[in-house]
Amino acid sequence: MWSKGGSLAFLVLCLCLVAGTALESADLAGHYYLQNVREVGSELLLKPDGGFEWMLAYGAADYYAKGTWRVQDGAVILNTTPLKDDRPFRLIRSSPAKAADIRVHVVAPDGRGIPNIDVMLATDEGQREGRTDSGGIAVFPKTGAARGAAFRVRVYELQTKPYDLNPAHDDFTFEINGDAITQMPFKDERLTIEGGVLVMRHRGADREMKYVRGQ
Repeated sequence: MWSKGGSLAFLVLCLCLVAGTALESADLAGHYYLQNVREVGSELLLKPDGGFEWMLAYGAADYYAKGTWRVQDGAVILNTTPLKDDRPFRLIRSSPAKAADIRVHVVAPDGRGIPNIDVMLATDEGQREGRTDSGGIAVFPKTGAARGAAFRVRVYELQTKPYDLNPAHDDFTFEINGDAITQMPFKDERLTIEGGVLVMRHRGADREMKYVRGQ
């Protein structure tokens, strides 16, 4: 059994360790910017309250993440807060329009049509491929009942699994979930602390991303 003196010394040591961790976290809080990566822009905000915001722009694609961060074993650890709905698309309505073709609409939550979404339509006669026009509509010849629809967003390298369709219908409207497509789902993502620089290796050890705090 420990003596009172030994217990007190152990308690003091624990408190010092906790205080040291808190101090380290407070020292690291701030706004960081990606350095020396061509054609890529990225920022990381580490908030003093333990929250973080991250964004990355590459070509026409923009990614983001929000969640919590902590310091552990010489690294900053990021965890993205999961979305309530992580489905990139959802079928919101369909109907038997009795038209001469099959139509797949892709809309934003405000109802605006989304162009340039690849649509793969599974029918009784095989798969058909199309792309939404400026109004967010992909039109297919009615050569067989529609059984399923899958989507491809090329700029984000995303392709969904097929969504089941009612074969008695020929007009379908899907709502796109931009947050599910653009969110980066960090899970215990480690950014090593190297002399005040935060180094992310999310894309591989040979493609380091170095973040420097702004002045």
